[in-house]
Amino acid sequence: MVDAGASDGFWPNDYKWALRSAQMLASYDVAWFEEPLRPDAREDFVRLREHAPVPIAGGEVLTRRQSFRPFLESGAFDIVQPDVTKVGGLSEQRRIAWLAQEYGVRVIPHGWNTAVGLAADLQFASAIPSTDMVEYKAGSPYIDAIVAQPWALDSDGMLTIPQRPGLGVELDWDAVAHYSGGTRLIP
Repeated sequence: MVDAGASDGFWPNDYKWALRSAQMLASYDVAWFEEPLRPDAREDFVRLREHAPVPIAGGEVLTRRQSFRPFLESGAFDIVQPDVTKVGGLSEQRRIAWLAQEYGVRVIPHGWNTAVGLAADLQFASAIPSTDMVEYKAGSPYIDAIVAQPWALDSDGMLTIPQRPGLGVELDWDAVAHYSGGTRLIP
């Protein structure tokens, strides 16, 4: 998977760059090309998906199912990546997944934001039959350092879905306070 990072507000590249990059990536057998265009470039996403030799993923900055609908209806993505912390929680993320399924679009949650978001995305992935992966960013203190038991990849490079109640993770409240500027969020 290759993430171009075009959800950055100062992304300078356009459709031609994305298409040339997708053509180059095809020779490396990448699984998908993620966020190759600015998030509001829906028509360019549609064109890119039609002409790119690799699957196109996106949607990590979209919010609520109403913003996903035009992208899904127009065929902009092969893979849609809702971020549970931006779309309104698990219930809304599930609705987005159902909508994606109607259009034959694969759902891979954008789970690299925080430990809580990753835990929610793992639980989501276990409940949605067409979801077999979650995007995960190793080495982020907001993911790895704020949980009582750090995330660990198994021998196949997979994360175990937490089995404890709720989202299945216990936060290290001292670490949360450290990364939230010293503010203790829950007494």
